[in-house]
Amino acid sequence: MKFYFSSNQFPQLQQFDFRSRQEIISLATSKLSPLAKFVLNLLKMAILIPPFFMLANVQSWYFLIPLVFVLVGYFIVLRPLSLLFIDKHLEKSISQFERDNS
Repeated sequence: MKFYFSSNQFPQLQQFDFRSRQEIISLATSKLSPLAKFVLNLLKMAILIPPFFMLANVQSWYFLIPLVFVLVGYFIVLRPLSLLFIDKHLEKSISQFERDNS
């Protein structure tokens, strides 16, 4: 199991430009089962909700600290987690993308 931090790290997607990669990822995300979507969304909420509660209670410039946690949580944890979930649907999505665009 390899973690990918960006869509251009997938060997299957390196031949595509950014916009095409995003379309393929969107297709792969739509192929996720409802249970996988539910688990992924629960994990996202578990990571994002605590910093937002911290933001709600801060009255000064310290609101930047939870904001940094949210950004780090997204780029270091949530994006690779989303890409991990779609990895098994990538081949089908690439073939569907190529079929739709030809």
